[in-house]
Amino acid sequence: EKETKAAEEKPRSPLKIGRDRFPIGAGVWLIWVGIGLNATLSSLGYHWIVAQSISLTFFGIWGVYNADLSAVVRRAMFALVEVFFKHFDVAGAARVPEEGAVIFACAPHNSQFVDGLCVMKAVQHRKDVGFLVAGSSMRKKVVGDIAKALNCIGVERPQDLAKKGSGTISISGDGTKVTGSGTKFLTETKLKDIIKITEGKLKNAGARVSEVISDTELVLKAPLKDLASGMKYKVVPYLDQSHVFQNVFKRLRKGGAVGIFPEGGSHDRTSLLPLKAGISIMSLGAMASQSGLKVKILPLGLNYFKGHQFRSRVFIDIGSPIIPTDEQVEMYKKGGDAKRQACDKLLGSIMAGIKGVTIQAENYETLQFFRAMRRLYWHGKRRMTPMERFGLTSAFAREYPKVKDKPQVQAVYKKVQEYRAMLKNFAVSDYRVQKADLGDDEGMMLGKEFLVGLVLYRVVVLAAYLIAAIPGSLAAAPYFIISNYVSEKKAKEAAARSSVKIAGRDLLATWKLLVAMALVPALHVVYTFLFWLFLGETASIVYFFFMPFVCLLTVLSYEVSQKLYMSLMALIPQLMGSGSGVTVVAKRREVKNEVMKVIKEFDWDKSLRDNDEMKHLYKQISQSHLEPMEDDDIDTCLPGLSSDD
Repeated sequence: EKETKAAEEKPRSPLKIGRDRFPIGAGVWLIWVGIGLNATLSSLGYHWIVAQSISLTFFGIWGVYNADLSAVVRRAMFALVEVFFKHFDVAGAARVPEEGAVIFACAPHNSQFVDGLCVMKAVQHRKDVGFLVAGSSMRKKVVGDIAKALNCIGVERPQDLAKKGSGTISISGDGTKVTGSGTKFLTETKLKDIIKITEGKLKNAGARVSEVISDTELVLKAPLKDLASGMKYKVVPYLDQSHVFQNVFKRLRKGGAVGIFPEGGSHDRTSLLPLKAGISIMSLGAMASQSGLKVKILPLGLNYFKGHQFRSRVFIDIGSPIIPTDEQVEMYKKGGDAKRQACDKLLGSIMAGIKGVTIQAENYETLQFFRAMRRLYWHGKRRMTPMERFGLTSAFAREYPKVKDKPQVQAVYKKVQEYRAMLKNFAVSDYRVQKADLGDDEGMMLGKEFLVGLVLYRVVVLAAYLIAAIPGSLAAAPYFIISNYVSEKKAKEAAARSSVKIAGRDLLATWKLLVAMALVPALHVVYTFLFWLFLGETASIVYFFFMPFVCLLTVLSYEVSQKLYMSLMALIPQLMGSGSGVTVVAKRREVKNEVMKVIKEFDWDKSLRDNDEMKHLYKQISQSHLEPMEDDDIDTCLPGLSSDD
């Protein structure tokens, strides 16, 4: 009890102490003096930069002692998220309690730095949320400073402290006996450390050390699959994480919020990694340490759509809360096997909750198959809401493992992929093909003359938007070149080091944002100096204060230009009489009919029918599919400008 009490006592920060010693009245006078000095120096003829700098110094002192640093950093990070993502949608925000102990179980961890920012923005009314962050990240200059300002808890990961072992090893006997050549087991390893093979047929295999006999002999706790010799290895140290759990218990006992990615490290896979037991220990341990405490575990699904690209989309789904039962808490208190069973049972519930708010796919192509099925299943002129898009996609993904080996499903899978390839070849989106199929085709209704005018009009508009985007594009070119190079390099390095990453795509968005935080302000200052050097002071002032708005115009111009370009790619074949529109629309109708047959045959949309929040969508789609579809009623012009859902 004394140890727990001592752990909860934390020295107050110098900033907080200084703020308490700084009277509110004195802060008001600081601002007054700053304004007065600015006016006085300006009237005496001093340069405006001198006057403003001295004035801002007083404002800065006031801000340091009065502004909430955490709130400032949060707002700045949210601004980055808003700029990076074009669409940021959240479902289930009402499930987040205003106060009380809560753990956010977030998955999948597909974007190393960005995931945490997205979660905090999604639950921003819980300003007390702090994430468990890898110690290696906490030690990084920029990321670590931000994490500390955002109330995060550092946790060391054994894999981050792994060291290359001396010499080579051989596995013999029953698979637990390790003999070394040139090894230093007595000094480099200790009990409970993990010996992990780094090359050969046993690469990434490993087991804990149960006994160190000599510098060249040790015994593993569990046997390895195969016997082999002359292998290089690394030693992953055993870490006592009790102090981390105590910090989490402390925060939960105070009614705080903790965010955790229970998969462990970030990855770029399309399916979840096995969850670590830490999240169940944290919730059960906190409840066991204080009678009457109820810890809510909220599954939170992060669903990115081309999430590593600038101006992409993210959809966050927050599931129903999971509260450990009193029986599980009592089993945890008993320790031993009972504790392990309680943790495993709770972990299973958490995994089920996370699966309910994420989309699971074997690979990227299968994930695209689910999304294509969603669009083919949908039969309406309005756009689906983010919740409906996610609900449909996850419904197909959830039932897919049960039917994927059926010949009918495999045939549909092949046809859907053929249709996707056709869309790519014709440079047209499924949304525009759907519009033609539904009859929204002003080009065909008004004749070829109208179609010619429409193409010319959009070419002129596209040219205007591209011209408007030139200044900002030139200014931003160094950033895009450098950020792409750095992010790709970091992704390759991470993929080479990791056993769970495929291509390291989970680091792309992170490094693009980190590069932006350093490079964009630096470029802005350099460009301002160049304007002053070649065009004079007035031009540099105008550039410094108004160029950010030009950059915003560039982003908007780029997005509209993309839509215009894609619509032209669909219109031009019709103008040239190639008939590709007929081919694509006919293919879509064929694939759509096959998809609907398979869905009905295997009751694939059952989860929609059973979901209270999605029943309306099921009824609407079922009713729309009862309407007859004539094969000869196919429009051939695809001029729509709306973006693909």
